[in-house]
Amino acid sequence: MGAMAMRQRNLRLVKRLVLIVALMFAFAWAMIPLYRIVCEQTGLNDIVKADELERGDLVAGDGEVRMTFDSTVQAGLPWQVQPLTTHLKVKPGTFVQVQYRITNASAREVVGQALPRYLPAEAGEYVKKLECFCFTQQRFKPGETRTFPVVFVIDRKLPASITSITLAYTVFDVPGQGKG
Repeated sequence: MGAMAMRQRNLRLVKRLVLIVALMFAFAWAMIPLYRIVCEQTGLNDIVKADELERGDLVAGDGEVRMTFDSTVQAGLPWQVQPLTTHLKVKPGTFVQVQYRITNASAREVVGQALPRYLPAEAGEYVKKLECFCFTQQRFKPGETRTFPVVFVIDRKLPASITSITLAYTVFDVPGQGKG
Protein backbone atom coordinates (compact mmCIF):
# COMPACT_ATOMS: atom_id res chain seq x y z
CA MET A 1 0.00 0.00 0.00
CA GLY A 2 1.38 3.36 -0.99
CA ALA A 3 1.88 6.37 1.21
CA MET A 4 -0.87 8.24 -0.61
CA ALA A 5 -3.42 5.44 -0.03
CA MET A 6 -2.45 5.25 3.63
CA ARG A 7 -2.83 9.01 3.95
CA GLN A 8 -6.34 8.87 2.42
CA ARG A 9 -7.37 6.06 4.76
CA ASN A 10 -6.09 8.03 7.75
CA LEU A 11 -7.91 11.14 6.57
CA ARG A 12 -11.18 9.16 6.23
CA LEU A 13 -10.64 7.72 9.72
CA VAL A 14 -10.05 11.19 11.19
CA LYS A 15 -13.21 12.51 9.49
CA ARG A 16 -15.25 9.63 10.89
CA LEU A 17 -13.85 10.13 14.38
CA VAL A 18 -14.56 13.86 14.26
CA LEU A 19 -18.11 13.09 13.12
CA ILE A 20 -18.58 10.62 15.98
CA VAL A 21 -17.29 13.16 18.52
CA ALA A 22 -19.60 15.85 17.07
CA LEU A 23 -22.60 13.50 17.25
CA MET A 24 -21.75 12.56 20.84
CA PHE A 25 -21.51 16.23 21.78
CA ALA A 26 -24.83 17.02 20.06
CA PHE A 27 -26.52 14.10 21.82
CA ALA A 28 -25.18 15.18 25.22
CA TRP A 29 -26.25 18.77 24.57
CA ALA A 30 -29.76 17.65 23.58
CA MET A 31 -30.23 15.42 26.64
CA ILE A 32 -31.13 18.27 29.03
CA PRO A 33 -34.09 19.64 27.05
CA LEU A 34 -35.17 16.12 26.12
CA TYR A 35 -35.09 15.10 29.79
CA ARG A 36 -37.22 18.11 30.73
CA ILE A 37 -39.73 17.33 27.98
CA VAL A 38 -40.01 13.69 29.06
CA CYS A 39 -40.44 14.73 32.71
CA GLU A 40 -43.13 17.28 31.83
CA GLN A 41 -45.04 14.77 29.73
CA THR A 42 -44.82 11.90 32.21
CA GLY A 43 -44.87 13.84 35.48
CA LEU A 44 -41.55 12.33 36.54
CA ASN A 45 -39.21 14.34 38.76
CA ASP A 46 -41.80 17.09 39.25
CA ILE A 47 -39.50 19.50 41.04
CA VAL A 48 -39.69 23.23 40.48
CA LYS A 49 -36.26 24.76 39.97
CA ALA A 50 -35.29 27.96 41.74
CA ASP A 51 -34.48 29.73 38.44
CA GLU A 52 -38.08 29.15 37.28
CA LEU A 53 -39.36 30.73 40.47
CA GLU A 54 -37.03 33.70 40.13
CA ARG A 55 -38.41 34.38 36.65
CA GLY A 56 -41.73 35.09 38.33
CA ASP A 57 -43.64 31.95 37.38
CA LEU A 58 -44.97 31.92 40.93
CA VAL A 59 -45.88 35.29 42.34
CA ALA A 60 -47.21 35.82 45.83
CA GLY A 61 -50.99 35.98 45.93
CA ASP A 62 -53.20 37.81 48.42
CA GLY A 63 -54.49 35.02 50.64
CA GLU A 64 -52.75 32.81 53.14
CA VAL A 65 -52.97 29.05 53.38
CA ARG A 66 -52.90 27.19 56.67
CA MET A 67 -50.34 24.37 56.41
CA THR A 68 -50.32 21.40 58.76
CA PHE A 69 -47.32 19.07 58.86
CA ASP A 70 -47.60 15.47 59.98
CA SER A 71 -45.83 12.12 59.71
CA THR A 72 -46.45 8.41 60.16
CA VAL A 73 -44.13 5.43 60.09
CA GLN A 74 -44.76 1.99 58.61
CA ALA A 75 -45.64 -0.54 61.32
CA GLY A 76 -42.48 -2.27 62.49
CA LEU A 77 -40.09 0.44 61.24
CA PRO A 78 -38.15 1.56 64.32
CA TRP A 79 -38.04 5.23 63.36
CA GLN A 80 -39.42 8.31 65.03
CA VAL A 81 -40.35 11.00 62.50
CA GLN A 82 -41.64 14.35 63.65
CA PRO A 83 -42.10 17.75 62.07
CA LEU A 84 -40.47 20.49 64.14
CA THR A 85 -43.23 22.84 62.97
CA THR A 86 -46.76 21.44 62.99
CA HIS A 87 -48.76 24.47 61.77
CA LEU A 88 -47.83 27.45 59.66
CA LYS A 89 -49.58 30.16 57.65
CA VAL A 90 -48.09 30.37 54.17
CA LYS A 91 -48.49 33.05 51.53
CA PRO A 92 -48.60 31.50 48.03
CA GLY A 93 -45.51 32.27 45.99
CA THR A 94 -43.13 32.57 48.95
CA PHE A 95 -40.38 30.10 49.77
CA VAL A 96 -41.01 28.15 52.97
CA GLN A 97 -38.65 25.92 54.92
CA VAL A 98 -39.70 23.52 57.65
CA GLN A 99 -37.69 20.83 59.41
CA TYR A 100 -38.36 17.16 60.10
CA ARG A 101 -36.38 15.23 62.71
CA ILE A 102 -35.87 11.51 62.14
CA THR A 103 -34.41 9.06 64.66
CA ASN A 104 -33.54 5.41 64.11
CA ALA A 105 -34.53 3.97 67.50
CA SER A 106 -33.23 0.48 66.69
CA ALA A 107 -29.89 -1.24 67.25
CA ARG A 108 -29.43 -1.91 63.52
CA GLU A 109 -28.86 0.12 60.38
CA VAL A 110 -32.12 0.85 58.57
CA VAL A 111 -32.93 2.40 55.19
CA GLY A 112 -36.24 4.19 54.73
CA GLN A 113 -38.10 6.08 52.04
CA ALA A 114 -40.60 8.84 52.76
CA LEU A 115 -43.65 9.37 50.57
CA PRO A 116 -45.59 12.65 50.75
CA ARG A 117 -49.36 12.82 50.95
CA TYR A 118 -51.48 15.94 50.60
CA LEU A 119 -54.90 16.67 52.01
CA PRO A 120 -56.90 17.65 50.11
CA ALA A 121 -55.30 15.46 47.44
CA GLU A 122 -55.68 18.08 44.69
CA ALA A 123 -53.47 20.47 46.68
CA GLY A 124 -50.48 18.28 45.82
CA GLU A 125 -50.20 19.72 42.34
CA TYR A 126 -49.81 23.22 43.80
CA VAL A 127 -47.13 22.43 46.40
CA LYS A 128 -43.75 22.55 44.63
CA LYS A 129 -40.94 21.04 46.67
CA LEU A 130 -37.39 22.26 46.02
CA GLU A 131 -35.68 20.21 48.71
CA CYS A 132 -37.03 17.21 50.56
CA PHE A 133 -35.78 14.11 52.35
CA CYS A 134 -38.43 12.25 50.35
CA PHE A 135 -36.42 12.65 47.12
CA THR A 136 -33.98 9.88 48.13
CA GLN A 137 -33.75 6.87 50.41
CA GLN A 138 -32.31 7.63 53.84
CA ARG A 139 -29.82 5.32 55.55
CA PHE A 140 -29.62 5.60 59.34
CA LYS A 141 -27.11 3.98 61.67
CA PRO A 142 -28.34 2.57 65.00
CA GLY A 143 -29.55 5.38 67.27
CA GLU A 144 -28.79 8.09 64.70
CA THR A 145 -30.86 11.29 64.63
CA ARG A 146 -30.85 13.79 61.80
CA THR A 147 -32.84 16.89 60.91
CA PHE A 148 -33.93 17.44 57.32
CA PRO A 149 -35.18 20.63 55.68
CA VAL A 150 -38.23 20.61 53.43
CA VAL A 151 -38.25 23.66 51.16
CA PHE A 152 -41.36 24.36 49.11
CA VAL A 153 -43.51 27.04 47.57
CA ILE A 154 -47.26 27.04 47.00
CA ASP A 155 -48.22 28.00 43.48
CA ARG A 156 -50.22 31.22 43.33
CA LYS A 157 -52.66 29.36 41.04
CA LEU A 158 -53.93 27.45 44.08
CA PRO A 159 -57.74 27.52 43.91
CA ALA A 160 -59.33 29.89 46.41
CA SER A 161 -61.43 27.00 47.70
CA ILE A 162 -58.29 25.41 49.21
CA THR A 163 -57.52 27.34 52.38
CA SER A 164 -55.83 24.57 54.35
CA ILE A 165 -53.28 21.95 53.25
CA THR A 166 -51.88 19.03 55.21
CA LEU A 167 -48.48 17.72 54.12
CA ALA A 168 -47.98 14.32 55.71
CA TYR A 169 -45.07 11.96 55.14
CA THR A 170 -45.31 8.21 55.54
CA VAL A 171 -41.92 6.55 55.96
CA PHE A 172 -41.49 2.98 54.74
CA ASP A 173 -38.72 0.45 55.29
CA VAL A 174 -36.68 -0.37 52.18
CA PRO A 175 -36.25 -4.16 52.53
CA GLY A 176 -32.80 -5.61 52.03
CA GLN A 177 -31.02 -2.25 52.23
CA GLY A 178 -30.18 -2.02 55.94
CA LYS A 179 -27.43 -3.94 57.70
CA GLY A 180 -27.72 -6.12 60.75
